[in-house]
Amino acid sequence: MPQTQNHNRDFKEPEPRRSGKKVWYWFLLLAIVFATVMLYPDRKESKNSVYPSVIQLTDESLTENTVASGENLAASPEEQATKNQAVSIHNPMLPAAPADTGSGLSFKPLLKESPDLWKSSTVRKGDTLYIILKRLGLNVAAATLVARSDNSDPLVRLSPGRTLHILSSDGSNSDAFIYENSALSWVYASKNGNNYDISSRRLPTTTHIRKVKGEVISSLYTAAKVAGISDTLTMNMTEIFGWDIDFAINVQPGDRFKLIFEDVYVNGSKKTHGDILAAEFINNGKIYRAIAHRDDDGVLRYYSPDGRSMQKAFLRTPVKFSRISSRFSKARYHPVLKRTRAHKGVDYAASRGTPVRATAAGRIVHIGPKGGYGNAIIISHGSTYSTLYAHMSNFSRGIKKGSRVKQGQIIGRVGSTGLVSGPHLHYEFRINGIHINPLTFRQPASKPIPPSQKADFVRSARYWEKQLDNIDGLNVAAGMSSSGS
Repeated sequence: MPQTQNHNRDFKEPEPRRSGKKVWYWFLLLAIVFATVMLYPDRKESKNSVYPSVIQLTDESLTENTVASGENLAASPEEQATKNQAVSIHNPMLPAAPADTGSGLSFKPLLKESPDLWKSSTVRKGDTLYIILKRLGLNVAAATLVARSDNSDPLVRLSPGRTLHILSSDGSNSDAFIYENSALSWVYASKNGNNYDISSRRLPTTTHIRKVKGEVISSLYTAAKVAGISDTLTMNMTEIFGWDIDFAINVQPGDRFKLIFEDVYVNGSKKTHGDILAAEFINNGKIYRAIAHRDDDGVLRYYSPDGRSMQKAFLRTPVKFSRISSRFSKARYHPVLKRTRAHKGVDYAASRGTPVRATAAGRIVHIGPKGGYGNAIIISHGSTYSTLYAHMSNFSRGIKKGSRVKQGQIIGRVGSTGLVSGPHLHYEFRINGIHINPLTFRQPASKPIPPSQKADFVRSARYWEKQLDNIDGLNVAAGMSSSGS
């Protein structure tokens, strides 16, 4: 055993016996080493382990333990063997986010230590810590002390439906707080003089890998629902392919998709979807594939199997899942002016208040009223490209002329200002000042995966492509309309 060898290296060969006492001493030491190795063979975790086993909470309930997710892949022995073999070639195939110190701990042992001293309350709409303390008959001064403490934001901004637990040893003062602020995390605050020590922690989780596929019959969302995936995961899929496919207009019956993703469980109960690990979308017969890769900076990004970034310079649409009401045209009848003139952009029909996002990173060169455009924003994307967003109801807080915005950032909301007959977003795209059809322009080349990571990524992509191919053996999940048509 490797560990036995390591221990043995720490000892020199015993010299010729000089006394029976020394011989027994060496035998005793070797026996201890052997017993340690046999009883605890798995004490040494691999540094590169992607999903090490969950560490249990010790008697010291707030020991700073770091725990990553455990994996539970529902697969046949043959599939599991194949997967284990692939992971041994390249462990980071399942992209694991860096663990935080103090994560992976359950708060339940704390509640069980003194169950009679804990008071619990479900946060109601409009609740503050002050209101909850008053409702439970506790000293409300703790609310002020918490607000003055570092890292207090989660306890200051409570969310309806979440649970707050309060420890009170004397029935009046608050010694500690446990706030279940999400499905996977909790906040712990303990009294320390006139302040509270507040820290955020993650619950111990296990991860199940799921594979699904679907075919669009009436709509993508219906197909996703039949396939058993949430709206959130569907949105994540459209974000991955959104630079190549305009999901507002290009999705049609017969399009198909495949997904390999994580389901995250806490205490055997599924809490949320995790990351998409690999995906395929077939749109009008053209196949698009994306493979997840966590870069050196810890950010999960998606690349085509040959290493080209799925993220392009420009998003295909500034409004998610809207309907195009008017296309780019050199001659269009204007519904308000009642005459024909060029329409130098694309109109996205959407309800008032729908978020509008910047299609690329850049600098705002105009924000405010602009004639028939109504409330409009113009963004410069370097010296070559610019985009315009018109008829908006309002602008996002904190942005002004000269502000820099990120790709996908919400810059305002759909409205009906200017010369319009109803709420929609008018979107224009210009190259060197010349109007170009936003629906057909050719995207600038995107940055490929860094050369230093290329070899590892190719091995990972080869594995995940094989897994995507194997999904063809699953039953097809088709998106049917409610009427069955």
